[in-house]
Amino acid sequence: MYLEQCATVIQGVFLSRIEKSSVESGVKLKVYSVKEMNEWLSPGLTSNEERENEIYVSEDYVENLPLTREGLVLVSLNNPRAIALKKVHERKVIPSNFAVIEPTSVLDPDYLEWYINEHPKSIRHLRVATQGTVVAALSIQMLRNLEVILPPMDEQMKIGSINRLLRRKNRLIMERMKWEQLYIKHRLIKNLKEG
Repeated sequence: MYLEQCATVIQGVFLSRIEKSSVESGVKLKVYSVKEMNEWLSPGLTSNEERENEIYVSEDYVENLPLTREGLVLVSLNNPRAIALKKVHERKVIPSNFAVIEPTSVLDPDYLEWYINEHPKSIRHLRVATQGTVVAALSIQMLRNLEVILPPMDEQMKIGSINRLLRRKNRLIMERMKWEQLYIKHRLIKNLKEG
């Protein structure tokens, strides 16, 4: 089955086309970024020191914007990786460098994330889809034409759950390594001062 048969696939919004408002009269919204996606999928690769991009939009225009929410899957169009959004990601503007996928009831978002990121058939399709361009970019139509293997929902949920737990384990391992390095650094400096 093609992705467009089991999900709605659209492109995020061009930030330059958003009707912005002043700080006083607008609603402040954060913009979802590739950096945030990478930190979620591969913890420890980037730093948290960058300031988040924010925009102010008139309140009546907010409902016209694609905003992050649990259950959506985002795919970076520059580097085809997917993320199934959770509650922590909610209410951020989705820019045009992302495809927004809203799965129907036959497709589990966590399974779709795993399928796009890990399944050899998907990786091959997305690699071919981005070849031949000066700047690698995936088109929305090529993503819609991605063939998706749809096992029964309970199997999709198991695969998605295992993938989510594995990512959490990797995040905890990276955090542990960071704390161990800080502890060792602290001990070495302390020993140097005492010696």
